Amino acid sequence: MASGFLEFSREDSAKLEEIRYELGKIGTNVNQIALAANRGRAPMVRAQWASVDELRRSLPMVAKALSQIIAERRRQGVALFRKFVEAQEGARHG
Repeated sequence: MASGFLEFSREDSAKLEEIRYELGKIGTNVNQIALAANRGRAPMVRAQWASVDELRRSLPMVAKALSQIIAERRRQGVALFRKFVEAQEGARHG
């Protein structure tokens, strides 16, 4: 963390993946609620609509930020693996 990079254990990375998956499911449910309300099957008061709209706006931003964190973690893992392979090859040839 001191170097400015995100560092997570494998367990934390797996939990982030689970959270990202759950956010997708929540987003789908929010969209289904909005669709049902628009069709008159789930009447909502103004405050409820405001909450649904806020969720529809914010969930994609949260999911995108989480995806970027996960992608950065993967990128770092690949870079570390490449360094390891290069060191192993250097040790064999050196």
